[in-house]
Amino acid sequence: MNMDAYLKPGKYADSDSPLVAEKARELTEGCASDAEDTILIHAYVRDLTFDIAGGFQMLLDGKGKASDFIREGRGFCMHKATAFAALCRAADIPARIGFEIVDCPDKPFLPEKMRKMYGTRPQPWHSAGEVYLNGRWIVADCTVDREQGERTGRPVPDFDGVHDLATTEGPVLKRRGSSPDMPDAVVERHKRAAATFFTHMASSEPPTLLPDNVIMGETAEVALTPPEE
Repeated sequence: MNMDAYLKPGKYADSDSPLVAEKARELTEGCASDAEDTILIHAYVRDLTFDIAGGFQMLLDGKGKASDFIREGRGFCMHKATAFAALCRAADIPARIGFEIVDCPDKPFLPEKMRKMYGTRPQPWHSAGEVYLNGRWIVADCTVDREQGERTGRPVPDFDGVHDLATTEGPVLKRRGSSPDMPDAVVERHKRAAATFFTHMASSEPPTLLPDNVIMGETAEVALTPPEE
């Protein structure tokens, strides 16, 4: 398998950013293996604040890169998966971004008003980091930080560098596939959803369930590598 696409910098997974490169060096100094590197990278990204509303605002402000997430210290699944991939690549470990449909009907990590607008529908474009270790791709989701996981009764396990680690938000209904970088079409979907949420959250009217096309998104067909590859 040609790993070039999973080692070079991306538009969002900007592993060539001095900030990303320095953080990768700091995290992996003294490590004895790629698995050990990824365990420490995962723990770092995971425990930066999972903040959907704040991450949506960052995205609307043009802050969607891994370096933006590290600088701000907060973000949502897009930022976290992208940062995990970028930091791994900066440490010369192949990594990519996987996309999933996740069932999380109660959505405890959303602000209350946003939760009521979202409803119980699945999350259609959840993103998770994936890393290539010992001859295979491993899912290393780092979305929910440990503090929020404990507070909401969803303990967040550690990544062990061997087994897949799915999001603690809820079961994965479908794995869509993966990409070397965050596809522009998915970023635009998140931006449209963010803008709609903030418009309604600013209203004095009681929150109402938003239409399916806002939640699911009118995302153009995205070319992804199938989950089994």
